[in-house]
Amino acid sequence: MDMQKFFDGFLVLITAVAVIMIGTWVWYTVSDKGLFTNSVNTYVTSVTNNLTGEEMSPLIANYYENYNNTGKEVVEFQINAYSDQNMSTIYGRGLQLIIDEEEGNKLYFADTYNNMSWVSMHEYDSVTDDEQLKEFYYLEINDELVAVRMDGTYQDPVRTLNGGKAAGLLLGGWIYGLFGDGFNDIYDVTYEEVNYTWEQFMLAIKNMIKSCSYGTGSYTMPLVDLGNFLHVYEVAEDGTVSDTPIGGNANEILINSYFTCDVHYSRGGMTYAKQSMFGQVAGDSNYNVTGIEFDVQYYNASIVYNLDEQDFETRYSQVDKGYYYALSSNLIGELKKYDIEINIVFNIDNCGAVNVLGLDNYALYGVKVNSLTITSTTEQDINLLVGSLKDTGLTKINVKNITINNLSGTEVVLNEMV
Repeated sequence: MDMQKFFDGFLVLITAVAVIMIGTWVWYTVSDKGLFTNSVNTYVTSVTNNLTGEEMSPLIANYYENYNNTGKEVVEFQINAYSDQNMSTIYGRGLQLIIDEEEGNKLYFADTYNNMSWVSMHEYDSVTDDEQLKEFYYLEINDELVAVRMDGTYQDPVRTLNGGKAAGLLLGGWIYGLFGDGFNDIYDVTYEEVNYTWEQFMLAIKNMIKSCSYGTGSYTMPLVDLGNFLHVYEVAEDGTVSDTPIGGNANEILINSYFTCDVHYSRGGMTYAKQSMFGQVAGDSNYNVTGIEFDVQYYNASIVYNLDEQDFETRYSQVDKGYYYALSSNLIGELKKYDIEINIVFNIDNCGAVNVLGLDNYALYGVKVNSLTITSTTEQDINLLVGSLKDTGLTKINVKNITINNLSGTEVVLNEMV
């Protein structure tokens, strides 16, 4: 037998088999048949409220950093999923972590259906709440029903004293410490499999938002990978949920388990309950450390915020030798989030012995203002700089002893007050 021909033929055979295997792998990977059994990439982009037709993000997260100690450092997280396999109702699970280094972190959670009002939050209790918080959430991937559960694990090192090593350290004294690692060497290290807690999950959400290149503000993160924590399970036609998650068993990390997540990140602290997606802080719907008074007018179910000059930040102008006033970008961001009526009374007499020049560039930008009143007991000239009234909806300003130089680009009528 010609050995060269034999090896050439064998090489052709091996190549053909390899091509067939690669082709089969590719077909399973990119086709629906391979969606669950051969791929560890899972994508959940939205859930649909069948009552309204509204498409909602499956995940929503808020982080209030409290870098300036104005309120509380808070992480919030909401899962929107179907309440059952019929997908007729949207179930919302909400978690809120109050981060406090001195008193310790506290976790709260609440529930809602079809995006209705949240029930009062209650503090997490591991004895009564653990099993409930590990239930399945039903979602869709490429029109296929799947079940998602928080059951990720990690390896936690456990140190056990080794008697022989301890005795050697005692006998060898400083020599043992010199040539070894000293007291660290007297322990044996093993690893214990431990379930992630919801607090660890919430801290991971905080770190994800804080390190995101998008920065502060509100935005959508399209590819949030939570495979360390959340595992995705296939649901059979008879409703049976698989024993093992897609991509591996429950003890393995599910790589690239992607979700769409709506995010809001503020460097300021959470200062009042309406900032929360749940309308409450630690179960308190009246939480408010802003100093801003507000009233709920039940006849029209609207919230009215009354702001004054103390709610503004100042910028000193070296050119004009005085101060311009503007709402902080953080406050503007918060006020724009809600359907509220805002009334501003700016009394120059309360600004102290400073030269008040007027409203700064984009001072109220995008905040819907119901009324703006500027008053003084003495005659004053006030400038409205470029964009200061932009997108506020204002058509009239109430003034008393005020002459306005309107550079804002927004046409307004002045209403002289007696």
